[in-house]
Amino acid sequence: MENFNTNNQTDTTDLNALRMPRMLTLKEAIYFTGLSSTRIYEMLDKKSNRYDTTFPIQVKLLKGRVAWVESEIAQ
Repeated sequence: MENFNTNNQTDTTDLNALRMPRMLTLKEAIYFTGLSSTRIYEMLDKKSNRYDTTFPIQVKLLKGRVAWVESEIAQ
């Protein structure tokens, strides 16, 4: 008869590291930052006087669809 290990300990891998980050739509980014869409896009535009290197860059999800990482917006 085979001896099976019945230890039910879960894997110690950090499950948070495996999760996808929560992505925010433009509407949600506007809500959390209090900025307008125009202001957000100005902050992302390198040619703009309001360009801000510290503002999180957008992530392209699909053609014509972008989002921002929630934790980066929260900072």
